Amino acid sequence: MPYDETVYPDTASAGAVPLSFRDIGDPSGAPVVLLHALGNTGRTWDALATVLADRGRRVIVPDLRGHGRSPRPGHYTYALMREDVTALLDRQGVGTVDLVGHSMGGHIAWLIAQHRPGRVRRLVIEDAPPPPRDAAGEAALRARTAHAGGRPVMALFQEFLDLRRSRGMDRGAIRPVIDGLRSPDPAWWRKLPLVSAETLVVSGGPGSPVSRSLLAEVAATVPRGSFLAIDAGHYVHRTEPERFGAAVTAFLR
Repeated sequence: MPYDETVYPDTASAGAVPLSFRDIGDPSGAPVVLLHALGNTGRTWDALATVLADRGRRVIVPDLRGHGRSPRPGHYTYALMREDVTALLDRQGVGTVDLVGHSMGGHIAWLIAQHRPGRVRRLVIEDAPPPPRDAAGEAALRARTAHAGGRPVMALFQEFLDLRRSRGMDRGAIRPVIDGLRSPDPAWWRKLPLVSAETLVVSGGPGSPVSRSLLAEVAATVPRGSFLAIDAGHYVHRTEPERFGAAVTAFLR
């Protein structure tokens, strides 16, 4: 099935911005929402979106605030981005959904599942770094990122550069988004047991700067969590699209 290029501007609710998004597949199919990483747009999901649409799913793929064709309001917090996505679903009349999120998009998906557990049926989190529990965890996260090896970190940096050069993102989003993941948030960990969705946490393995053991711990903390490691680096869905796509489609049965 060809990818629908139509962009549907959403109408914002209070506190949210009107995200641009694509809506493909069967309009009556079970909805699945794909949330991209910092420095990407919804186009990163083209391959997976097509696979899911071909399987009869309704696939909603937004550009998150500050990225792609969505507004650049100058304010970037995970709480605001969570409300952007929730408002988009409300305006489109979508109730319960499956969420797939990569990195920044994975953290947004976690927050939706924590704050609105009844709205998320199944949850796929791809290599999304959890926030540290405390100051010691923050120091360990910074040290791990600094010593993760040049290639994973530089690959992420290149993604930011490419999108900035094409004017596809607000450079002002980079620092608050990164800081939001580095700041200790014990409440985030305390709320993991509130996630009622069946959850698959995917690690990119040793090629990723995100700790595999930490992601496994997160998966074990979620009541219905499972864990999968694919040695593909941070961008599992692009480096190993067939393996990732097969795992996701099987999980979102």
